[in-house]
Amino acid sequence: MMAGRFLIGLCCVALGFSTVRGAEGNKPKPEKFEPRNFDGVWHLAEGGKFGPIAEKNGVKFVVFPFTPEYQALYDQRLADAAAGNPYQPAGTTCLPSGAIRLLTGGGPPIEIFHTPEKVAILKENGGWSRIYLNRGHLAPDELYPMFYGDSVGHWEGNTLVVDTISLGGANNIDGAAPHSAAAHLVQRISRISADRLRVEATLEDPKALLQPVATTAILERRPDAEFTESFCTNERNVQDNHGNQAIKFHP
Repeated sequence: MMAGRFLIGLCCVALGFSTVRGAEGNKPKPEKFEPRNFDGVWHLAEGGKFGPIAEKNGVKFVVFPFTPEYQALYDQRLADAAAGNPYQPAGTTCLPSGAIRLLTGGGPPIEIFHTPEKVAILKENGGWSRIYLNRGHLAPDELYPMFYGDSVGHWEGNTLVVDTISLGGANNIDGAAPHSAAAHLVQRISRISADRLRVEATLEDPKALLQPVATTAILERRPDAEFTESFCTNERNVQDNHGNQAIKFHP
């Protein structure tokens, strides 16, 4: 009788272990951290400004070391904003906002994809940037004014170094501050943890800036996020409540 009870106890213990193992087997395996893999949806968490913030006539702006010509242009844009007629950057006229703002400018999230030849970055509200890993910059006679420029990249350890030229399609750094077609952007992108990207960006522009400017941005991953479909219609005849030209966004 005692032997029968002992065997029943052993069976119960074994069944318990089997149940525990089964439950553990159903748990999702933790994602392996790959520092050279940036795949996923990301959004700006902190940083991204290329200079200190100031305020004038109720308008906040980033201070840049502009040449006199571009400082005058910037001052006019700020004055227009104070008067209630802010400068309309590319994004508000249904054009791509450009490479300089893509990773450091915030707004809608981005999604990153990898192939052996390139890294592609998609903005939720439209626009693609392609970073070529298998070639250098295009020849001068093949370049033309682009919004996202001609971007080439290479790895330094686990950091992707991205060099971007030919940025004459867009004409603003952060929505108001101007840049010229000579703008040159270098970004160092590192995955510092499973859910955080660090982007160190340096912008030089010999026509618009007296010296290069730099910023660091931290992006956080949204592992369960999916992009929504969105598009923009440039309605030049639409006016807001103040009589200014406006546009329609369609989420």
